[in-house]
Amino acid sequence: METEKPSLASRNPITPEIRRFLESMRVPCVLSTLRRDGHPITSSTWYGFSPESDVIIATPTERNKARNVRRDPRVSFLVDAREPPYRGVAIEGVAEILPDPQGSLLACIVRRYLDADAAAQMLDRLRTHGERVIIRIRPE
Repeated sequence: METEKPSLASRNPITPEIRRFLESMRVPCVLSTLRRDGHPITSSTWYGFSPESDVIIATPTERNKARNVRRDPRVSFLVDAREPPYRGVAIEGVAEILPDPQGSLLACIVRRYLDADAAAQMLDRLRTHGERVIIRIRPE
């Protein structure tokens, strides 16, 4: 039985305090999506922000993350400090798949984590690994 897909219209925007925390963190996030049978699958990945301030993640088009979001957009996203005082942010929401044909959103994500030279090398390498899409997370 297919689960009814949640609406992207209902959302709680990320507060400025949460946005500042997420921007300050240079650790991967933990993203959970739902498999076809409803069980969660979790992966660690880099994240960034869309121009609308939503959290975004880049992934190959056919990776589990993208396939799962296409089928069931409910996701969970977590970023936590790995040192005292162990602060963190957890977001539950719905996601959508966006094209990124020029790779501009992917580049924004990579540049959050790497200096200019390393980012350029990483982007060159990623371009040879097939098409990527963006998962945009809208908090609920």
